[in-house]
Amino acid sequence: MPDVERKILLNPGPATTSQRVKDALVIEDVCPRETRFCALYRDVRARLAALAGEPAEAVAIPIVGSGTTALEATLVSFVSEDDMLLIVENGDYGKRLAQIARAHRIRHRVLELGFGQPIDLHALEALMEETRGEATHLYFVHHETSSGLISPVEPVAALARRYGLWVLLDAMSSYGCLPIEVGAAGVDALVSSSNKCVQGMAGLGIVVARPALIDAARAKPRRCFALDLVAEHDHLESTGQSRFTVPPQVISALHEALVELEEEGLAGREARYRESMRALMAGLRALSFDFLLEEEQQSGILVAIKEPDASWYDFDAMHDALDREGFTIYPGKPGAVPTFRLAVLGAIDARDIEAFLKALGRYLERVRG
Repeated sequence: MPDVERKILLNPGPATTSQRVKDALVIEDVCPRETRFCALYRDVRARLAALAGEPAEAVAIPIVGSGTTALEATLVSFVSEDDMLLIVENGDYGKRLAQIARAHRIRHRVLELGFGQPIDLHALEALMEETRGEATHLYFVHHETSSGLISPVEPVAALARRYGLWVLLDAMSSYGCLPIEVGAAGVDALVSSSNKCVQGMAGLGIVVARPALIDAARAKPRRCFALDLVAEHDHLESTGQSRFTVPPQVISALHEALVELEEEGLAGREARYRESMRALMAGLRALSFDFLLEEEQQSGILVAIKEPDASWYDFDAMHDALDREGFTIYPGKPGAVPTFRLAVLGAIDARDIEAFLKALGRYLERVRG
């Protein structure tokens, strides 16, 4: 595949991909039922699971669609009609979980903490105590990309275990960078997608789940068809094939992205992202920008920047000017404070961030006068 013009995507996915991943899209036409493709798919699933746990404790179930498709699949597959779900809402994506639950008439309670607010373990425990005997599952967001807030997985999961709850984690933009354990001492399932920290192409949602959770769900009546992760898991395990057509080119690219990730290592990827974020925040401070969150609350993957209250500021104009120089920036989500957002995930590094900051500086010199 010929090299294409490289774009630096500072949005939280889809991410900038390497030339190797782009090249891996170009493969021979292949039926996804063929033995050679099933072998590739099996290897992809094994590599995805290994990022989060031991083979006996973690199994990967890819699903065609966006990350939100995978979130919806976990809710309709793992939460039955006689269950009750607790949801932590401290940003736009916790709110989305509640919207999906309402759409499927899933019994649920929401702990509303406020936009960008860290998880209050005392408030969460009070809700668990109030719903003791009814609540069966907890769902929360690890990296809330509406604000850049990171939530601690271990204490929340440990608290849920004390109340006998299954733990589901939206790890959309943290899996593939930050360590997350799927297992008896961690979470029961995590959800991500192929196009964020894993650095593959868009098109696949990723669910990594404990076999115990799948077994528990199998005993309950099924609530859906195409999004049924239990049926998908069982078909994959028995035949090596997805029940429905999967995109071979996207899976080929994902395989190459996983090989790249193993070469770099989770610790190496996290270190690269953090170095990029260090450069980004230092440069933004030098340009007189302020941040939504305190530094200790931030993920090191995305930062929300307060919109300047100044006549020169126009996000769309700034976006378009930077886009012409090869950089994509991202608007904020509705919150108490207007923001725009910049992420450092993807196949980029601190040198790309320094180039972006120079372009941003040139733009600001023109508009600030």
